[in-house]
Amino acid sequence: MILFFVFGGLIASAAGKVVGAACPLVLIPPQVVVRYGDSFSVNCSSLTNQSEGIGWESSSHGTGLIKRATTLPFVINPVNKWNYDPECFINLLNGDQCSVELPATVYKMPDSVSLSPSSPMGPMVEGEEYQMTCDIVNVAPARNLTVSWLIGQKVVHIQTFHDASSSPVNVSSVLLLPAHRDHHGGKICCQAGLNFEPPELKPLMMSSQPRVLTVHYPPTFSGPEEELLTLPPGGKISLNCTASGNPLPVHKWHLSHAIQIETETLQGNQPILTPSFPLPGTYSCTASNTEGVSTKYFIVTKAPRHSPTLAAILGVFVSLGALGAIVGLFLVTPDGTFSLSKGSYLRGQPTAGAINMSAAQHLSGDGCSLILKPSRVVVGFGEPVTVSCEAARPVRVLGWESSINAAHTQQDLSVQWKVDSLIDWIEEPICYGVFFTVPRQCEEKLNLVLYKTPDSVTIRTVNHTGPMVEGKEYQLLCEVQNIAPVQYLSLRWYRGHTEVYNHSFSDLTSSSPVQVSSILMITPTKADNGAQYRCVAELELGPEGPQPPPTLASEPLNASVYFPPTFLSPEPETVDLIEGSETSLNCTATGNPTPVYSWHSLHLTQERTEDEAVLTSSSLLPGTYACTASNTLEKKTKQFVVKAKSKGRGEM
Repeated sequence: MILFFVFGGLIASAAGKVVGAACPLVLIPPQVVVRYGDSFSVNCSSLTNQSEGIGWESSSHGTGLIKRATTLPFVINPVNKWNYDPECFINLLNGDQCSVELPATVYKMPDSVSLSPSSPMGPMVEGEEYQMTCDIVNVAPARNLTVSWLIGQKVVHIQTFHDASSSPVNVSSVLLLPAHRDHHGGKICCQAGLNFEPPELKPLMMSSQPRVLTVHYPPTFSGPEEELLTLPPGGKISLNCTASGNPLPVHKWHLSHAIQIETETLQGNQPILTPSFPLPGTYSCTASNTEGVSTKYFIVTKAPRHSPTLAAILGVFVSLGALGAIVGLFLVTPDGTFSLSKGSYLRGQPTAGAINMSAAQHLSGDGCSLILKPSRVVVGFGEPVTVSCEAARPVRVLGWESSINAAHTQQDLSVQWKVDSLIDWIEEPICYGVFFTVPRQCEEKLNLVLYKTPDSVTIRTVNHTGPMVEGKEYQLLCEVQNIAPVQYLSLRWYRGHTEVYNHSFSDLTSSSPVQVSSILMITPTKADNGAQYRCVAELELGPEGPQPPPTLASEPLNASVYFPPTFLSPEPETVDLIEGSETSLNCTATGNPTPVYSWHSLHLTQERTEDEAVLTSSSLLPGTYACTASNTLEKKTKQFVVKAKSKGRGEM
């Protein structure tokens, strides 16, 4: 039988086997899979007494030949390289030498597994294909990596990798998903697993946060699209037009007869119709949404009348009516209720004794007699942490349950949980106590927050490059890489020094690092030209966290906004012409790009197109002058009326 063990990240086979039929050496274990930063030890043993000695050759921690040795360990503590090539050799007395290699794999779990922003955030449409990307950050070795895509519990795609590198790499898996209505409401995620030989070893897994899929699809009727119904004499019919679809279908009925159209009261979005005046004919119902329209037909025919049958039905109803009158005389009480029992009956009160079921007792934290100091801990990734658990009454056993540095005591009233470098994102330490008196057992879970500031915060425009145009709508995208825990993140948007939007991620629950993004919609005006936009990621970890809260800001995005020319004074102007004096016509306008000016008049000997906003001349003639200011967006014209100033009486 082969047994497998996992100790502190070391995965090994406990059964020894001879490696190489002709070489009398055995390695125990015959191969190792070890986590980077942990340690491992392998024993090499000789199967013969006809040897000079054995030894280990390796690029690190080699021993050389150890004479007369029959067993020799190879120890690495800690594992700080990604490649080890240890080889155990034996020198035989006859002068021969042989060796066996130790297969050693050093692994590292990913820093994060996340669905990238290219994954669809809005509704998908049935039948269309969508691309989703799963990003796996800093994993080794990639050749042992398998990425599985799941919708709910169903695996829809599996991808393996053939990267020969042994050191950590970033890899991505792309899924092309044809949207289907069965996917609607399902949660999609990607799962990264490291698989090792032998296959009996359990894979090491890490999953992304799931995303809920929204799929739009056209209406589909729950029944056939054409139904034949028979209208019973004097009876009622129900026409069922129920359809499924997303968005929810809207139903509209088309009735068979004019009198029905005038008398029926149809409620909005009514999938089932019960006509007040059922008449033979063809009824139709349309179910529609944004994805399509479907029509269902109901063909209603009249049933033949049979007089004997009708008389029999009437006879039954008359008999039942008489029987009901007789029974009522005996069973109706004076207050109008019915009674079938011999005893009294009080309305609203039980006739039997009430059953009293007490709730199961649950010991709250206040009665646990365990005190955590501190009760809430906020610690940065890779930093040390120490928490004390104290018992308020005599205790038989007091300890910490944890995957890292578990501890317990049977003598003291306090015990510490201490980690020199906390890097486990799912660590949930619990202090427990076994007491001499009731309650004999209780536990307190430590409120532990392990955080990591983002690797980067970047800002860019979405689907746009170059200057913006005044009045159009644009999207600014802020991306935050590798931050945890995301539920404490506030992403603040600034225009200059003014905060314009605060995006909270409190609805997310991931404890490990993720990549998130935020979109700011803007409609720029000329006042935004030259404005700087930036986003700031702030981890608000509470009073136990670092103060002030850690922040990281993006580089500013400088907005260049194009807008059409606007005159400083747009109204037509009248200018007096004074003989012998210079006259100035000011056509100055603001705009981006900078406006180009041209002047037009019957009194100008030639059109003046140079960049001249102010026309100054002492030889202007009375008349109308037009100035055009233009840029790549628009042209605008302003008029000047030049009049000769009449002389006053006192002037000669």
